[in-house]
Amino acid sequence: MNRNDMLVLHITNDYKVSVETMENGVSSVKYISAESILDCLKSSIHNDGRIDSGILPPNCISYSGCANGNEFVVISFEEKTTDIIFEKTEYKDFPIPRLVFGFLVSGDGRIINVRLGVTEKGRLTPKSKMFVYPFSNVSGFHLCTGSNVLPKIKSLHQLGGLPYYILKMPNNYDYYKESRTKLNLDYRGLLEHLKDKDSQYYYDNVLVGTDKTLNDFIAEVNL
Repeated sequence: MNRNDMLVLHITNDYKVSVETMENGVSSVKYISAESILDCLKSSIHNDGRIDSGILPPNCISYSGCANGNEFVVISFEEKTTDIIFEKTEYKDFPIPRLVFGFLVSGDGRIINVRLGVTEKGRLTPKSKMFVYPFSNVSGFHLCTGSNVLPKIKSLHQLGGLPYYILKMPNNYDYYKESRTKLNLDYRGLLEHLKDKDSQYYYDNVLVGTDKTLNDFIAEVNL
């Protein structure tokens, strides 16, 4: 953590514990038992008293760890274009809005859950607005990877390359609805319409708002 980050424990009269963290300007709150927080701290404290997450991936905006060894890392994906594949068509340098990825990683390095969403532009805060993901293969914030197997990782830093890997996986009509965007186009028509636009075009003409915030995206994960 840097000097602007913090970790605050609140213990209620009935011995329940809430853990509030502030990392890189993003706040999240978890409610856990006193036994769990003690086990988690014991497992991650060095002999000199440090708590170390290891090297985090670029653009990491949130980190959570649990006594069972699971870790949840959220990354802001700052690229404005990417290569995508729909069925057998490849779209090179396809424009995209600002994406956030959440990776739930097991203690042995398996990616056991991926969250994917669209957030507003500008400086991110816990109250940053989330939009409906305009493409396919996402339900709520949950990404369905189908038969695609995600690679195991040895370090959280490796998560920085996974957004590129995921976005280039072939996708189809799964979970797609025309109401996902203001344009109300079928999926093929949407991609053809957007391929020569820019990232800002989404915010002006495409994205549908939700009642969710970036803090919801982070806090709703079950570790």
